[in-house]
Amino acid sequence: MKNTRPYAAAGATVALLLLIGQAQVASRSEVRAGQSSTSNPPGDDLARDDAARAILTIDHWVPHISTAHANGGEHVELFVRERVRRGGPRQKPVVLMIHGATVPAVPQYDLRFEDYSWMAFLAQAGFDVFALDLQGYGLSPRPRMDDPCNTQGTQQALLIPNPLAGPCPATYGFKMAMQSDWDEIDEIVEYLKDLRGVEKVSLIGHSRGGPRAGGYAANHPENVDKLFLYAPAMYTRQGPSDPPPLPETGSLMQLGTVQNLTNNWNSQVHCENQFVPAIRPAIWASILAFDPVGSTWGDGQLWRAPVQNTLWGWNQGSAAHIEAPTLIIRGEFDTQAPLPLQRDLFDDLGTNRKVFVRVACSGHQLVWENQHTVLFDASRQWLRHGRFAGNPSGSFFVDTKGNVFPE
Repeated sequence: MKNTRPYAAAGATVALLLLIGQAQVASRSEVRAGQSSTSNPPGDDLARDDAARAILTIDHWVPHISTAHANGGEHVELFVRERVRRGGPRQKPVVLMIHGATVPAVPQYDLRFEDYSWMAFLAQAGFDVFALDLQGYGLSPRPRMDDPCNTQGTQQALLIPNPLAGPCPATYGFKMAMQSDWDEIDEIVEYLKDLRGVEKVSLIGHSRGGPRAGGYAANHPENVDKLFLYAPAMYTRQGPSDPPPLPETGSLMQLGTVQNLTNNWNSQVHCENQFVPAIRPAIWASILAFDPVGSTWGDGQLWRAPVQNTLWGWNQGSAAHIEAPTLIIRGEFDTQAPLPLQRDLFDDLGTNRKVFVRVACSGHQLVWENQHTVLFDASRQWLRHGRFAGNPSGSFFVDTKGNVFPE
């Protein structure tokens, strides 16, 4: 049995930020030597809601030998959050959620704001749900990313005078590689198969998580039950199948900023009441809490993420190898993941059980917008039954009232 340990063990700084921010730890479960206990932060209404629904939070640190060039061969521990309903059979449908390019797993999938935790929704629906922080994100290791000089040059100005006195040369001049992402996903999939006694795991991927989850499904069809791609990005039919020479020269680290994320999101808001304004402080608090180092840099509104290398293995050839029933869903105003490329991906999928869904009045951040309930329920239907609105295949549009129309 590989290791699990309570979230609080990740460090007092993170735990304090989470409690002060958005009460990210609604409940926690500790598993050691066959003993199990749960506890809730005092005065945490969200924790009481989860307790009433009997939804547990269990945080795992999974041993892994890194294949990332920045720390290749090192023994590391990957952070995985689990949300699961207490009681019932342990051998229930298992889902692994893969984050995008800049935001770690918990703010994206387990945001503790009203009913916006996708993980809690699926746990309540009877799934055993896990979300992975790949290396470079959240509470997983961030190889060579504690050195601010490894920030891409154009962004170093954000770090002057804190923590940098001035521009500085990188101490590590290479990008993170896609292969190590797939290796880490494989480590966790095998861990979950062993942990829960299942033969296959379903995958959810958002944005850059699309090629991460989809590329893995193409290479390991024996391990993937169903695939749910929310706004999958960067698909190119004629893209390369082989990696560039590795490690690839370039900057290791980029900085996410509250202002940039806000501006990008605003550019995709075209409906009145498309999102609840109060959700934004909850999102920022959660993102910053999951980077206890980067959030102390600059103006305190920054977080770290890897610069991804040239994408390969996400093209017509790889899509043809995806055998798992696959649903692709996107907001109608999404400009980050272009619609024509997603249509190409849909057409190229090797499986005949495939559905494409467009959602009205939503953008790339659908998971944090008012139409998130459409996203959540579509995942429940697909992951449970392999159908959307009763259909195993086809293209559909969902309006703001939840009505489904064929396209």
